[in-house]
Amino acid sequence: MKKAGSMKWLGMAGLALGLCVPAAAFAYGESDAIRDCNSRMRSDYNLTDFRSESAEKLPGGGHRYKAEGKTKVDGKKYSYSCEIKDRRIVAVRYDGPEPEGMGTAEKLAIGAAAAIAAGVAASALSKNKEPEPAPVVAPAPKVKVLSNGEMEVAVAGGCTVLYNDIGLRRRVSSNCTDADVAAAKQAMNTYLAEQSARR
Repeated sequence: MKKAGSMKWLGMAGLALGLCVPAAAFAYGESDAIRDCNSRMRSDYNLTDFRSESAEKLPGGGHRYKAEGKTKVDGKKYSYSCEIKDRRIVAVRYDGPEPEGMGTAEKLAIGAAAAIAAGVAASALSKNKEPEPAPVVAPAPKVKVLSNGEMEVAVAGGCTVLYNDIGLRRRVSSNCTDADVAAAKQAMNTYLAEQSARR
């Protein structure tokens, strides 16, 4: 009898402790804001060298933080910052170079030049035929919030990019191109900014 009573008491104490711990476990502060901002910079810009990091809670109520720091790329220092609201990164600023490789603008320009060249060649072959209709513009990427808080961005052509609940990229489907990933990133940044403006 005595053992059953003490086990019951231990069970109740464990339950009470379990109800108290999540509040502390889910606390969010300056170090969390720095970690999330650095993770976003690593994800979006392939940065790894973070320096002079700091964060501050912004006035105006709610859980708003600004995290900032410097990074060193090719021997030069560049500034970066993130605005975080309710554990979500809603704005990102980076004044350094884009990651290595061709940027989205260059890839789009090459694609446009190839499309124009193909159009000129097709036009030359079909001088006496009816003109071709204008190409269909791909629909804008769609952001869908999943039941677990994660967000999925669907890009035309079947590409999907999954982001966690604060806007950090988690997974990219295998059929995505670099341009698709860049379009998904832009759609996610726009979506998060719109959500921040509504709050």
